Amino acid sequence: MLGPGVSYRTANLLADAGRWADLLDLAADDRATPEADRREVAHIVALEAPPPIAVAAAELFPADDNRHPGPLWEVVAHRPWRELDGNFTDPLIRQLAAQTRVLRGEDLRGVAVSPIPPLNLQSWEAAHWNAGWDMPEYGRTGSSAGSLWSFPDETLAAEPLPAIGAERVDHSALPILGSLSSAAEVYAFRGTARAAAATLAASRDGCLAAAVPLAVAYPHLVHLAAGIGAYECPSGQATGRIAVWRALTAMAGLPANSEPRLITAFVERLRCVGWRHPAEPLWHLRLAVEDPEQGVSWALTADDSD
Repeated sequence: MLGPGVSYRTANLLADAGRWADLLDLAADDRATPEADRREVAHIVALEAPPPIAVAAAELFPADDNRHPGPLWEVVAHRPWRELDGNFTDPLIRQLAAQTRVLRGEDLRGVAVSPIPPLNLQSWEAAHWNAGWDMPEYGRTGSSAGSLWSFPDETLAAEPLPAIGAERVDHSALPILGSLSSAAEVYAFRGTARAAAATLAASRDGCLAAAVPLAVAYPHLVHLAAGIGAYECPSGQATGRIAVWRALTAMAGLPANSEPRLITAFVERLRCVGWRHPAEPLWHLRLAVEDPEQGVSWALTADDSD
């Protein structure tokens, strides 16, 4: 057992020497070592140790893992599932790690994990999801990724918004849609997605809009729901995917355990419009989503500044 107060430099030296069991003991010992230091050690172990020890490190802080540079279950899940499975003792951590592997492109259908969301990316999810860009890459001291929510960009929004607006209504999906992010404001309207966007635009002068498939906005919605922001500590991309599927299920008026094909059918019938103001912050998301069968449109607007 290592003594308390081991410096980060010493932890690096121990990692270089492969003393993973000692480092895991240090990360788990809450008697004298500050929690922030233990988290740093657990991060290194989850990243680089052999899978059984790495998974044990990833399960050390299951109730409060939303810290920089990212949740430990996301750190450990840079490995293929065959190396991870069989080492978990916490079913929630196992589920989140499995969902992370799905977002990294693995097909885990048949694995004994909750299949909601499904354990493979659906075609509309994969269409614009790039694991090399949308998933963080972790090192010992942090992470690097291009995962921000910035939608739509200048290349998409090309048409002026209409002069008419839409009637605002209540909808049972709004609380769930709003729970995607504290940065988001959500609304429901009776009318088209374009009219909903026009209603929310602070001033139609200079605002541009474009019809887009939901698949184009999907990565940005996942990043938003994962808690990524200018000064936010992300909660993990898997939590973002789970939240987006939950919101789509509620918008479709389907039970929580609905088959993926029903959600896909809902996504395919949606008519979506993204809009942007003449000057937008780097972190922005403006999306209106219309379900012609219900005659309802939902609109989400979010922004953040650094």
